[in-house]
Amino acid sequence: MRAIVVHKFGNYQDVAKLETLPIPEPGPGEVVVRNKAAGVSFAASLNIAGKYQRKAPLPYIPATESAGIVHAVGENVTRVAVGDHVMCSVDHGGAAGFCKIEDVACHKIPEDMDFAVGSALITSYNTSYGALTRRANLQSGETLLVHGAAGAVGMAAVEIGKALGATVIAVAGGEKHCETARRHGADHVIDHRQANFRDVVMDITNGRGVDLVYDSIGGDVTIQSIRSLAWEGRLLTIGYACGEIPKIAANTLLLKNASALGFNLGHFFGWSPGGSRAQYIDALDEMAAGVLGLYRDGKINPEIGARFPLSQFVDALDAVIDRKVDGKCVIEMSEEDY
Repeated sequence: MRAIVVHKFGNYQDVAKLETLPIPEPGPGEVVVRNKAAGVSFAASLNIAGKYQRKAPLPYIPATESAGIVHAVGENVTRVAVGDHVMCSVDHGGAAGFCKIEDVACHKIPEDMDFAVGSALITSYNTSYGALTRRANLQSGETLLVHGAAGAVGMAAVEIGKALGATVIAVAGGEKHCETARRHGADHVIDHRQANFRDVVMDITNGRGVDLVYDSIGGDVTIQSIRSLAWEGRLLTIGYACGEIPKIAANTLLLKNASALGFNLGHFFGWSPGGSRAQYIDALDEMAAGVLGLYRDGKINPEIGARFPLSQFVDALDAVIDRKVDGKCVIEMSEEDY
């Protein structure tokens, strides 16, 4: 099979190489999936650079979200069978013709679902669903502010927020990205290149502020987001796309009786010390079932903003880094990759 392989940490343009490897064999409790699509994310560039919160073991194959068809199963596998269509949360290995994973990392998807959509749901939508429901307990009638609303997780937050009955204020940069946020259901859209989002938020809410902020950006965006909260509002931090981890002034939380919450989907994958994916399988299944239910009911509509062949993984990551893609960017495998 063909795969993108990283032998040393560095700039992805220099160290992510297309190679030929043997097809893996499943051990007990393991599944080999014939990948059809895999998601490409900003986090992949950090991982390849060795700057992610959890370093990959070298050498490794990037891409942590994929969808495909079960090719082979090991002993004691009961969750899936050969031929099932699945979406997979992969520790490492999505950017390859085949990947070997634990069976608990697989979730069945409808056979008529686009595999690219499956690769978007498993991480971007599970992240937003888990963050908004499990962690922040978003309620119908509340006001939700979403940053990066045209990106993969931001778009998911907009759609899921609307499905849960919230009024959604989306923040994006530039008219193209703002129109994407509108198309996916945002009630109000702010172009942060044209206006200070906090000023507009306070105008929209008549000075009250918002109940919940979904922040995947970090830096000063986080600081201004806390200032945009209503009394007893919540800040939900899920990432730092700007590259700066903010230093939150605790007194601001105190004055607003506000809460700062974090959500890391990787914790449920067993990334925390001493943890395992099997330990959290019920939670993972619950989140996946919630997302698939919203998809089945037509309440979410993942947008695949760009599709690249496996051989153009670097180009795909360029497009993500340069913010040229609305929604999810994916690589898709062809027969020559198997």
